[in-house]
Amino acid sequence: MKPESISEKLMFNTVRLETESGMGTGFFYNFKVGENIYPTIITNKHVVNHKQDENVRFHLHLREENGESNNSAGVQMNAHWYFHSTKDLCFTFVNPVFEMVKQAYGKDVFFMANDESIMATKEKLKDLSALEELVMVGYPIGLSDTRNNYPIFRKGYTSAHPAVDFNDDGIGLVDMACFPGSSGSPIFILNEGSYRDKHGNVRLGTSRILLLGILYAGPQYDARGEIVVKTIPTSKQVVESNTSIMTNLGYYIKAEELCE
Repeated sequence: MKPESISEKLMFNTVRLETESGMGTGFFYNFKVGENIYPTIITNKHVVNHKQDENVRFHLHLREENGESNNSAGVQMNAHWYFHSTKDLCFTFVNPVFEMVKQAYGKDVFFMANDESIMATKEKLKDLSALEELVMVGYPIGLSDTRNNYPIFRKGYTSAHPAVDFNDDGIGLVDMACFPGSSGSPIFILNEGSYRDKHGNVRLGTSRILLLGILYAGPQYDARGEIVVKTIPTSKQVVESNTSIMTNLGYYIKAEELCE
């Protein structure tokens, strides 16, 4: 496949991260420092078991000479993770494994990275409405297209105004089914071809993509009816005696927290 549309490019933006204890979602993000670009993988701290040195396994797509990608390679990365000071967020440098794959297969890695140009900054958030349609890309309950190593797309809506922090600084709320494996999934505002802004203007022939944030937790209620907020688990196994019921709501860390 040679991706052309924005959504097709997002098929090459994420990786299914596996550790010895579970799995989650990571996505490619390019940090720019001066004139230098540093490719990284972003995920949650709890996806890597809160360990700053944690091995992960995932697949990388390979670039063919014609610019397409029809194959992928499984890799294991002995990664060092850089932790956010307060949020459930971390990253690792990924260029070393890109070089390793090129040496092994004679091909470059085919990936699409987010960067600061699509970050939903505070100024951009002010131009949004309280109810915006969303797309989340990842691996709910560890599911993926294992034949092609493509992620799964889910749609939902903002549950609180994205310009307002929900209960805590740098946190937002979405109305979306959030399951184990979805931890670390990027959440986008994505409109292909046209969209309506908060002032009622219809932007025909114009696409829009904003990286709104990164999923990390969700409110659940137990059999006694008590509401608790828990990180989205990385394992499908039930390990608690109290039955937790998902509410189809999710907490996300706002994208601007990546600037730390």
